[in-house]
Amino acid sequence: MNNDKDRSQAIALCRVSTKKQSVEGSSMEVQDENAHKTADSLNAELVKIWKSKGVSSRQGKNLTRKDLNEMLMYAKANKKVRFVIVDIADRFMRGGIKEHYYWSGRFDFEAGAQLVYAQKMHLYEQAGTPMADFEEVMDVMRAKSSNDERIGKTSNGMKARVAAGYYPSNPKTGYQRTETAGLHAPKEPEWSTLQSGFLQVLAGIPIKDVVASINASGYKDSGKLLDTHRFKIMLCDPFYAGIIQMSDWTINPNGLHKAMITKEQHAQLKDIVKGVVYTPHKQYNPEFPLSKIMTCKECLEAGEKNPKIVGYTNHNGRGNFYHRYKCRTCKKNYTLRDELHGQLGDIFSSLKLADDKVKDFLAGLRHVWEQEQALSFSTIETLKKRLDLVTCDRKDIILKQARGQLADDRADIAINALEEEIATINEQIESATTIEQDFIEFVEFSLNTIENFRERFWELDQEHQVWCKQLLFPDGFSVSRDKKVYTPTISDFYLCINTEKSPKMDSSTAKSSLWYTRQDLNL
Repeated sequence: MNNDKDRSQAIALCRVSTKKQSVEGSSMEVQDENAHKTADSLNAELVKIWKSKGVSSRQGKNLTRKDLNEMLMYAKANKKVRFVIVDIADRFMRGGIKEHYYWSGRFDFEAGAQLVYAQKMHLYEQAGTPMADFEEVMDVMRAKSSNDERIGKTSNGMKARVAAGYYPSNPKTGYQRTETAGLHAPKEPEWSTLQSGFLQVLAGIPIKDVVASINASGYKDSGKLLDTHRFKIMLCDPFYAGIIQMSDWTINPNGLHKAMITKEQHAQLKDIVKGVVYTPHKQYNPEFPLSKIMTCKECLEAGEKNPKIVGYTNHNGRGNFYHRYKCRTCKKNYTLRDELHGQLGDIFSSLKLADDKVKDFLAGLRHVWEQEQALSFSTIETLKKRLDLVTCDRKDIILKQARGQLADDRADIAINALEEEIATINEQIESATTIEQDFIEFVEFSLNTIENFRERFWELDQEHQVWCKQLLFPDGFSVSRDKKVYTPTISDFYLCINTEKSPKMDSSTAKSSLWYTRQDLNL
């Protein structure tokens, strides 16, 4: 008993660099077994084993390793610990001579515990001899060399992934992994919440207020409320603008992930975080919906670079305000807003669908539909034949089960599989038989969309007003300096109720043009 009490103790470290390494060849188990054998050879009791997976091999990281600090504290607290067993030098660490002997020295001088290699017991037995010291140093150098080579291969591989548009690291906040390594997808609702926050900052809302709003929505960042410092870091992160940037490697501005913001918005957000005052540019003024979508006729015909009209408000100094449009290029074309809106509104009201053109359009669609329908009928017949075969197979299985020719468990599996296939085929048949209804709904939707755009032009936002202009007037519309609206061409889908041209039409107007004034329309 006294001998057992006086017996030396040992602690051990079993370490693998990757999860794959911990499985293949049972590396962790082999190290564990070797540690016990070595402790027996040293006539020491193995009292505790530390097992580490995926420990960083970057230079300098070993100085703060959690497992080594815990082992040192344990050895210092337990004076009977005389040995620290590791399988081989590269299982202890791969940081090089300085880091290796920094830790072996601390174990020796601070805890009185000697480092022992399970696979090289002779180094312990020959400790202090030149040959043993030389062999140990060579093992340490080989471990570092192997590590440097592995890091180089990993680094080159990651650089190639970045160049291809992937982000070979953990997903950023608001994103999640996909089946494709390095390709991250939006994680909802976090992605949309953060995007809304980014846009609010761009709109001039203080960052602190945006953060408070995000937190109030129930958003959590790794289970915690979002703080202003963290949000500012995200605002400056180029990843959210579709840019892949890692370390000092070549930046890829075209990442494959879905960006939250544009690159221009990213630049603006960085300025805002730095304290640069950013006033959002007002892109659309609902009081002047024709700004930038209607042109000045004279400047357009002269080939001027930017012949568009813009809205503005002026006053006569006596409290009277006037809403007008003017050409931003020539500054000569001034038109009262209400008068211009009235003329264009009359033009929209005068249009009606051209029956013959609509019939031609429907005939073309019908031809395409009939071809699709013929293919669909062929598909339906094939599906029905397949359905008959699968149904017969199901009946045969049930019959064999009833007769005892097929075990119940196997029969149930087969029947379930066949029933799933039957359900799938029925869904495909139902989908294929809705083509006629789909065709009718598509036609109605197409025509109704055009008509709704025309009838509700002044209620639309500017983007849809531009769509309407392109649908109805392919060459746009313009206003002349004598305050008349010109529409050079009109969509083939439409006719004008009153196409009678004014006697005042000048010779410069194209023959295909439709020229209107409120008086000409007699409305």
